[in-house]
Amino acid sequence: MALKVEINTSSYAIVEDELAKTLQQATNVFETFLSERHNLSLLDQCEANLRQVGGTLRLLQIPGAALLADEMRMLCGAILKSVNAVPEGQLNALSTAFFVLPRYLEFVHSRQSEIAQLVITHVNELRAAHKQLLLPDSYFSEAEESLFSRDSNIRLKTKPLAEADFIESLKRINHLYQSGLLGLLRDAHNPMQLTIMSRAVRRLRSAIDAGPQQRFWLLADAVLEAFVNNGLELNAHRKRVLAGLEGQMRARLKNRMIVNEVLERELVFLLTISAYKEGLVGKVLKAAQIHAAEIDDEQLKTLRGIMLGLSYDTVSSVIHELRTELRHAKDVLELLAQHQRSESEELAPLTSVLKQSADILRVLNLPSLAGALTDHADALRALEGCDLSKERSRLEDLAETLLFIDGSLAQIDRRKLNYEDLGELSLERRDAISVDNQVSEARSIVIEESKAAIGLVKRAISAYVDSGFEPTHIANLPQLLDSVRGAFQMINANKLPQVTLGASQFMRQFVGRDTVNPASDVQALETLADAMISIEYYLNELGRRHIADEAILQVAEDSIATLQLAS
Repeated sequence: MALKVEINTSSYAIVEDELAKTLQQATNVFETFLSERHNLSLLDQCEANLRQVGGTLRLLQIPGAALLADEMRMLCGAILKSVNAVPEGQLNALSTAFFVLPRYLEFVHSRQSEIAQLVITHVNELRAAHKQLLLPDSYFSEAEESLFSRDSNIRLKTKPLAEADFIESLKRINHLYQSGLLGLLRDAHNPMQLTIMSRAVRRLRSAIDAGPQQRFWLLADAVLEAFVNNGLELNAHRKRVLAGLEGQMRARLKNRMIVNEVLERELVFLLTISAYKEGLVGKVLKAAQIHAAEIDDEQLKTLRGIMLGLSYDTVSSVIHELRTELRHAKDVLELLAQHQRSESEELAPLTSVLKQSADILRVLNLPSLAGALTDHADALRALEGCDLSKERSRLEDLAETLLFIDGSLAQIDRRKLNYEDLGELSLERRDAISVDNQVSEARSIVIEESKAAIGLVKRAISAYVDSGFEPTHIANLPQLLDSVRGAFQMINANKLPQVTLGASQFMRQFVGRDTVNPASDVQALETLADAMISIEYYLNELGRRHIADEAILQVAEDSIATLQLAS
């Protein structure tokens, strides 16, 4: 079926009021059960109401909403059968679903059409709560009988390796893919993790002879390219799809070469909804005659945000604008301190900015920060007509408050500070947050500069190979790697200095060699590029969370060890 399906608005209008009433009854009963968990008859009644809601929605041919109601009912049944205390995770999943379902129905009614894909994530949250298999993204799509890897004639020009060499190469490729996958499974999203996985798959499909296996990995390569270019959003099920690719690699290592058809159909569906259609994605869609969906994943994300309310991106944008206003307030405050004037026309703009900023902070659920700004705004208003030279301490207090709030918002945006951390604030806690923000800013600068330098190294390697081994492209790489090593020592990154030392030593020998051997040189530089990708991945983790698992650097360490053995 198509992603967007028109609904019969006349039929919906007939039962709309009764449907809303039954759903509200189910919601009220569930909320009562949350406070009276011993009364299982309430959950029985809730289940019965949800059964009626699901049946009505199926009659109205609104399958997405019907599926969500059915999964809510089944989770109620699972809770009723539970012999132990009800897990909080199951109750939380139901609470979220009771929030989502009425809003989804409002969304469907207002647009006179259903996009069932919007509820798959919420359905899977319910299924995961009582350990059921997650539904694929393609659940509502009609599976085609043809299979890309089996029926297509697409073939790539490659230089396949002998079986023994291929297996050895695949082991390393699998290790590279696992490194990215493990990081991805631990965290929500990191572009470098996907880049590593994409690089591994690309190298694999380039080492396979033409045929179904090559086409399968070409498809996987295109899907990963879509993820890397933000054409697809990550969720729990999609992480499992990517984990399935690693399973295919392991199967090939055991000489099992049967393509997983279920996995392939899911990859094809993801390709059809990708918002990114350039590069390899576009080429595969065109060559395989795969028709793109009428609504892409970026539009689905936007529609989901509209359906549910503010997204994190919106909150982040609000924080950014608020920090801009606070910096403007600091500039005005500095002018007041310099001129030492306190007329109404001088103070009014500043108090207005403080009041507006306090209102935004309350919307963001930061009442302690909002209260601090309101207090300062009231104090400033009382200073009209006063000699500001005698109120220096009060102005300094306001300046410190503005700096603290700006730093706190920056830390929230970095996900290093929770709203709860800004409840009751002592002077020591304020100082600690401010210091932590300053250290974070400094580390971020060093990390960004290091990432830029690693990027230069990768581009220099590519330029060297593309130019036919023109040595000027790599002449400065040893010095560049040494400078990066110094930066790593500044931020106390344990393993990075040693890894980059090995890389710079290899490059010194490489630049100073007497003859060029294209085949071995390209292989050595590929290995060095693997190390650079691993370092860049580690830096991204370090930059986002200021903590990174040093196991991420295993690929870099192995690559440098390989280069040192070969030299």
